Amino acid sequence: MKFSLATDAHKPSLRRLAREQTMPGWIRLAFPREPDWSAAQEILGRFHQTIVATDDSDSVVGCGVRAIRRAFVNGRESEIGYLGGLRSLPHARRSTGLARGFRFLRQLHEADRRVPAYLTTIVEDNSGAAALLTSARAGLPAYLDQGLFLSSAIPLGRRRPAILPPGVEIRAGNEFPLDLILDFLRTEGPKRQFFPSLRREDFGTPLLRGLLPGDFRVAVRSGQIVGAAAAWDQGSFRQTLVAGYAPALRLVRPALNLALRLAGRRPLPPPGQGLRFFHVAFPCIRDDDPSLLAALLERFHAEHLNSPHDYFVVGLHERDPLRAALRRFPALHYASRLYLACWDDGRAFCVSLDPRLVPHLETAML
Repeated sequence: MKFSLATDAHKPSLRRLAREQTMPGWIRLAFPREPDWSAAQEILGRFHQTIVATDDSDSVVGCGVRAIRRAFVNGRESEIGYLGGLRSLPHARRSTGLARGFRFLRQLHEADRRVPAYLTTIVEDNSGAAALLTSARAGLPAYLDQGLFLSSAIPLGRRRPAILPPGVEIRAGNEFPLDLILDFLRTEGPKRQFFPSLRREDFGTPLLRGLLPGDFRVAVRSGQIVGAAAAWDQGSFRQTLVAGYAPALRLVRPALNLALRLAGRRPLPPPGQGLRFFHVAFPCIRDDDPSLLAALLERFHAEHLNSPHDYFVVGLHERDPLRAALRRFPALHYASRLYLACWDDGRAFCVSLDPRLVPHLETAML
């Protein structure tokens, strides 16, 4: 097996690998990247590299992504790495391929030293991958546990009564100058560790593919912005496919779907069908007031009742006080463990992180 950076010639094989490889859990998911592999990778960071593993016949048997993104670290704009998209065919996992792949990754890291450490996640149910990746053996980086990150899928069902905090109104992003929204994000965002740093020039670029200023919804009180989030639909270039269900869930799915329909909610789709959803991206709330986030989520729910979407997804760390906003909503929770991966040259950076700041990871950029 050999490792290299992906070229255009690898893209069809990478797309096939993304379609066919699944993540374990109660719902087994695959993450196709159609119709263009590159379009899906460009939102991961301003700089990104796809690593491919090929066998003796030059067939792609595995891949992973290294990306660099701009975010707030200890309250200041900085750059942080991201590792994701790790996929491999079963026979490739039984070799020394993982260790050799990380040796190649370390070479890329040491060649430019753009960042000291990398954010990455491991699905909580994937104990085998967690045990292997966190073993720190054979040259793997140290994986430093940053807690659970929960992606919550909220179904679009029956109309819900709007509940607004006193004196608050929800308005569309295109009713405000974009700079005003970005100023709010740059004021409140640094209160979360790793919150993305957005700039005006990012809009209309591949980094924010498909996202418009008008996709934001803004909470306003006394003429001041007190909350913001955006509906980011990425279905045209990144998909999530239901590959199957765990045996117990597969057995009860017909009865569960009947109950969901009676409750006015969307049923769980059959294997092979895609999940139609959008991300609630860049949730940012002054004073961590969960009622403001709940009001924004209610607005997204009301506006998309008759859309093709079945769900919307919002991701929050287990320590995030804004998770209280989700108590109003029925939701399916998808748990991942958040890590900082680093080699020896990144240890000091990881130690320097302020433990009081709640980590944030943008689900739309995973």
